[in-house]
Amino acid sequence: MAIHHQIRPRYKTRNEEIVAKLRGAAGAVAPLDPRIVIKRKAAEISTAMALIHGGDWRVHIDHEAGLVAIAKAPVSGRSETL
Repeated sequence: MAIHHQIRPRYKTRNEEIVAKLRGAAGAVAPLDPRIVIKRKAAEISTAMALIHGGDWRVHIDHEAGLVAIAKAPVSGRSETL
């Protein structure tokens, strides 16, 4: 499968994790940048498509054109014509 995972801890220490959970419970979590949210959601969809249909899925986000495209990458060695 063409999905590559990079697993790294979300928090450096256990204390950081506890403080983050307390801040979240208190509603003091910093708002996320909308561009990061879009990027994450598109990555989630491309991962789900790869799990369902297999293959390598590409994400293209163009904020200027207002376009988000998630498409299966062409198979190597096969010519694609438009």
